[in-house]
Amino acid sequence: MPRAHLRVAGVGRALSLGARGLAAAGLLLALLAAAPSHAGESRYALLIGAHRGNADEPVLRYAGSDTERLRDVLVSLGDFLPENVLVLADPNADRVRTALARMNARIREEVAHDRSSVLLVFYSGHADAESLHLGGTLLPWEELRNLTSGSAAAARLLVVDACRSGQATRVKGTRLAAPFALPPDVETRGMPEGFAILSSSSAGENAQESDALQGSFFTHHLVAALRGMADHGGDGLVSLAEAYQYAADRTVASTVATMGGVQHPTYLYDLKGRSELVLTRPGRVRGLASVRLSEPGQYFFRKERREGAVVLEANISREARTARLMPGRYFVQRRLPDRLYEAPVVAGGEQSVDLTAAPWSVVELDQLVRKGGGPSTSSALSVWGGGGSGVLEGFPFTPAISVQLSLDTAALTLDAQVELARSVLVSEGLERRLTATALRAGARKVFDLGSFSLSGGVRLGATYFDQRFTGRIAPPRWQLSPHLDTLVRADVRPTRGFFLGVEAGLRASYVRVSSLEAPSVRTPVTPVFAVGAGMRW
Repeated sequence: MPRAHLRVAGVGRALSLGARGLAAAGLLLALLAAAPSHAGESRYALLIGAHRGNADEPVLRYAGSDTERLRDVLVSLGDFLPENVLVLADPNADRVRTALARMNARIREEVAHDRSSVLLVFYSGHADAESLHLGGTLLPWEELRNLTSGSAAAARLLVVDACRSGQATRVKGTRLAAPFALPPDVETRGMPEGFAILSSSSAGENAQESDALQGSFFTHHLVAALRGMADHGGDGLVSLAEAYQYAADRTVASTVATMGGVQHPTYLYDLKGRSELVLTRPGRVRGLASVRLSEPGQYFFRKERREGAVVLEANISREARTARLMPGRYFVQRRLPDRLYEAPVVAGGEQSVDLTAAPWSVVELDQLVRKGGGPSTSSALSVWGGGGSGVLEGFPFTPAISVQLSLDTAALTLDAQVELARSVLVSEGLERRLTATALRAGARKVFDLGSFSLSGGVRLGATYFDQRFTGRIAPPRWQLSPHLDTLVRADVRPTRGFFLGVEAGLRASYVRVSSLEAPSVRTPVTPVFAVGAGMRW
């Protein structure tokens, strides 16, 4: 869901991940201020979540949850004392000014007592090129920047995830606005030392939020980074450089296929020779559960059950990572290109859980398609044997063999089938040979139950009947008979890609009957069944 964006340009360094993303990690290594947190350092955070902007802007869904998740990770892993973290829910502009002024006053007191301080200001809400939109009031961007950069804290960090409107990953609003940007004269004034700005998107782009994640893409991935996913060095610490790089990479990857388009986070900072800022210490905090992610894939941690909210998303390529989570029950999904692994996981306090030993169940490609979580389609080729009651008079049973091609989509499974049936009837010295060739197409709705699937649907087709007689001189008979099948089917997957199935149903046919009297038409309804096996890809 698109958001107006903060364009980072001017003095210092401004980069978007698009053109020079590979250089971002190296340039950010020295990013911003401050030696690692210690007993003599105080950390303050002002987190602003604004669901309501101007009167003509739709109400946002997840600005508040963005701030709450960030607060939780800063307090639990980032050395931010709870009393030093202030969350403002739907404030007006004056309330933000007052809160930031009071926080700066407390920081000046810390400095007066020779204590180093860190200030983090986070905003999630509506904005345009000039100002933040706060419940019908406006806070000029330049004023927010000056209030943050002018703080007495040794390190000041401003993070802006500015959203214009809407829901899910759809464009929020019907008209474009000028991008939320730094003042045009920023180059002439320069950047203060120890000050950095992170933006959720670059010039000309929309920031977006996701119903599936129940938050914005950028903030969701930033929180995941702070929980340990960005700990590239494995030292149990997450620096600003590591957090930004991880959040930026994952935001780009997550928004490739959204309606809002690819979103490239940006940054602006001043180095001045300072060491990098450690934001969280996930490897050195007691009371949290450690979850080791060793195997490649895209991981989703959901709260308690499959339908629960996404608590953490992590992408593992080659290097294993350790996530630190609150103790509890999680439903973990590990996504690969052609299948999905799922497992319930219990993470206890200070307990280390290695997901390689989790009780994984496998969701195959076709099931993944039907869940709407994989490619748009998957295919299957199968062979079936069976038959049904004879449609033509005198043939009690007609055995048949068929080849079927299926296409799985998120909504329905589509089938195309070619069938050949033969039957021989001998009576009073007369032999009748029947050959039936059928073409059918139809659709089924499939319900997956682990490795077992149930489906039901209909198929429409036509059968070409060819009768030959021996034992007397008689011309062959043929006719084309349309028919409609209603069926139920069950499949089981004993191994990956291979399945066994059985189906049964009723067939309604349209048959012409020749007689010495006037020809007539019958519409017999006959049972049919088949068993089969096939492969999916």
